[in-house]
Amino acid sequence: MAMREIEKYIDSGIKKDMFTAASVRVVRNGSVYLEDARGLLDPTDPSRKTRKDSIFDLASLTKAFVATAFMKLVEDQLASLDQPIVDVVPSFSDGAKKDITFRQLLSHSSGLPASFNLYENGEWNKGKEVVIRKLISAELVYQPGTQMIYSCLGFMLLGYAMEKISGEELDQTLDKLLFKPLNLKDILYKPGDELRDRIVITTDERPNRGRLRPGVVHDGNAIALNGGVSGNAGLFGKAESVSRLGEIFYNKIFLKEQTIDEMTKLQAQYEGKKRVLGLQLHSYDDSNSARVFSETSFGHTGFTGTSLWVDPQNRVIVSFLTNSVRFYKQEEDAERFNSFRLGLYEKILKEI
Repeated sequence: MAMREIEKYIDSGIKKDMFTAASVRVVRNGSVYLEDARGLLDPTDPSRKTRKDSIFDLASLTKAFVATAFMKLVEDQLASLDQPIVDVVPSFSDGAKKDITFRQLLSHSSGLPASFNLYENGEWNKGKEVVIRKLISAELVYQPGTQMIYSCLGFMLLGYAMEKISGEELDQTLDKLLFKPLNLKDILYKPGDELRDRIVITTDERPNRGRLRPGVVHDGNAIALNGGVSGNAGLFGKAESVSRLGEIFYNKIFLKEQTIDEMTKLQAQYEGKKRVLGLQLHSYDDSNSARVFSETSFGHTGFTGTSLWVDPQNRVIVSFLTNSVRFYKQEEDAERFNSFRLGLYEKILKEI
């Protein structure tokens, strides 16, 4: 009965035009409590129903995977949290930039702006190095370490630095450091044609790019940087793979216990928002759609309507993937979806 109530609630989101596809996986006490998929991969084709192995554009959930892979580089002594970025990217040396560390990138306290369009004037067709130069030349908006502004640019720079450290492209780096060791399936950048029939269509159109095809990332900056391979966004995956990432932190596996403790302790806070390394820490901020979880909880969301939340106190991991961005026409639409997601979390906590 409990599962049916959650399924009915998700169905109500589809009926209210919150999203056209959703996949949820709830793990409690180490066992799968609920795993379900609702809606359609393509709303124009009723025969193409969403399944448990359907693949979503994870958007900024990419950051959580990239941060975890970076911490593996730290454990392998190829990088360190308090190492200046300039050690790896020598051109990142203008003014206060020369002192910015990897820890500050991971905790969004580097001073870099939230974002700006790296793809203006067709720049996504001008090559990776053009975009990197624009990224590196971005002006700081505050003194590093004094504030905290969630920065996609910071994670784009982190991904680029990881390529320099590993000597391989970011997709190969994550595959070698994270996906293969954990045997994670169906999580990748730039999925090929063989997976297209399992990919949820995110939206019908994208400004300046026409129709957004299945497997093409929604984030324009990720497209600009390297055709969709970026530290801020670009990964596609299923709910199970996202949940498996949460299990690393819940069960303290794969990484050393002290590494996980470091990743999940408070690193930066500003105006009520709190950050750990590569993740968001619980807060009571009104915009936090996971504030119903305990104060020990942490997780991340993605602009396309994806999320992962880990709550050690309530012994639960929730991965919830949708394509809610399909209906974002104004800020109120995103707020409406956040409220809906908050309601889902409340129902899950009530039932477990």
